[in-house]
Amino acid sequence: MEKVAAQQLFVVVALFRPVDVGAIFDRREWPAHVTLASNFAVTDHGEGLARAVSKGCADYEQLSVRFAAPAMFGRDPTVPVQLVESADLHEMHERLADLLEVMPGFAAADPDYWRAGYRPHMTQVPTVAVRDGDIKQMAHVAVAALTENTATVISALALSHEPHGV
Repeated sequence: MEKVAAQQLFVVVALFRPVDVGAIFDRREWPAHVTLASNFAVTDHGEGLARAVSKGCADYEQLSVRFAAPAMFGRDPTVPVQLVESADLHEMHERLADLLEVMPGFAAADPDYWRAGYRPHMTQVPTVAVRDGDIKQMAHVAVAALTENTATVISALALSHEPHGV
């Protein structure tokens, strides 16, 4: 009997600071980020995935985001987040969804968080304090392979300009 490989999950995030390809983070201790494309699987884990994300982010400079109210996310609403408002984030999410959903083997881990269910947010991290109304710039995007406990950066790109703060 042939052994079937375990399904690999990925996520695409916008970051305030750059990260290196190969960096590994405990999923409970990510750097501050906003998810652009929630957990998904594709069969092309390499250059095809990186090209799709790069194409989806093309034409964007740094993303200006306005922090809104705190909220609780997750299936059992136990994850504290800060909601984020930005028309660019919604537009970029749609572009990425268009490109990722047609990749071979695409499957959203939770389709409720795609398209109309996308709600930009930053998971609260102890090293970053933001208040409702704060405006910050994001200029980095990363693709990470996910396991139950870790996120490993497999691709990273800088948008056109460097951000200020956070």
